[in-house]
Amino acid sequence: MSHLEQKESWRQRLGWLAGELLVVFAAVSAAFVVENYRDSRNQSAEFHQAMAGVIAELARTETRGREFADATNAKIAEWEKADRSGKRAVPGYYRIPGATHPPTAAWSTAVASGLVRLIEPKLRTELGYFYSELVGIHDNYDRYNQFTEREVLPRIAAGADSFYGADGHLLAQFRVHMDLQNEFASDLRQLSFRARDLRIRLEALQSSK
Repeated sequence: MSHLEQKESWRQRLGWLAGELLVVFAAVSAAFVVENYRDSRNQSAEFHQAMAGVIAELARTETRGREFADATNAKIAEWEKADRSGKRAVPGYYRIPGATHPPTAAWSTAVASGLVRLIEPKLRTELGYFYSELVGIHDNYDRYNQFTEREVLPRIAAGADSFYGADGHLLAQFRVHMDLQNEFASDLRQLSFRARDLRIRLEALQSSK
């Protein structure tokens, strides 16, 4: 075989090898693209599922918060009406049925999983503040409820007079207790409005992803 033929043979082999390498590179690249696509799809599905849970929590706070606020105000208004008419009555109080704290598991799970990073920073920060305040406000309710169970409920059996002093006026601790419950109701109502705003913005974000 001549020198020129050997060189041509080497060129052919190099061309074949380059072609094989190109095929392997293309196959590996395609595999990465497919894998990244799958990861993106899975992440998107996880994000939608996580946000659906948070949206449900916000919707519950939105509706139940208003219900509890209205019920609290109504109970205290009943006492105030009786007081204006000169009647002695059991001070108004309202106890939230079931758990004293609203559900926050969906938000906690989204934070723990890292999926909250897919929420734009401003909304993510507002959601964090909202849930922090939600827990804090219901911690306050726990204290009010403990007072109700410790001081109010035991006196009910003794009659309305047991809530009044010798001067005929409602004892100060029960007036303060009703004032604090009204504050709690006001906080709940504000949280309900914020929950609605956050829910709407989160739904818009979810639909865009």
